[in-house]
Amino acid sequence: MVLDDNAMFRHPDLAEMRDVDIEPESETEARKYSLSFIKLDGFIGCMVNGAGLAMATMDIIKLNGGEPANFLDIGGGAGSEKVAAALRIILSDANVKAVLINIFGGITRGDEVARGILAALNEVKTEVPMVVRLVGTNAEEGREILSQANMITAETLDDAAKKAIKAAQGEGPA
Repeated sequence: MVLDDNAMFRHPDLAEMRDVDIEPESETEARKYSLSFIKLDGFIGCMVNGAGLAMATMDIIKLNGGEPANFLDIGGGAGSEKVAAALRIILSDANVKAVLINIFGGITRGDEVARGILAALNEVKTEVPMVVRLVGTNAEEGREILSQANMITAETLDDAAKKAIKAAQGEGPA
């Protein structure tokens, strides 16, 4: 029997039957932080806020010759703790050669996302290159926070995808 996680609230009697030992550890960890996460086979880790934006991000990565390593939606209003957890989960995948962070700040504030990224990088030391596209609420403040770190930034989604693919291939920022 397979139950959609989104329908589990309708069947609390079945929740105790869930066997988390057969689930990928990363998906179990993501559920603890209310993150929508699905591991894929690619090499570009994705952190996005909003399912539609996540799908568009994965599509543009594929369009430019890359392969997404995951679907990860941090949701609206994600604070720095949730962003840090998302980044830890992405970086736990050995196949990830670069991370593309694509945030449209409506509810989610760019400065909070930036703090979460830096908090995660303090916890999880990595050499994996990061490409960040922040647009919307407090995006300028977020970019200022990230300018102190060695982050690759992009103005458009297409540019971000191209930069992430180049970074994953060991090429410097374009």
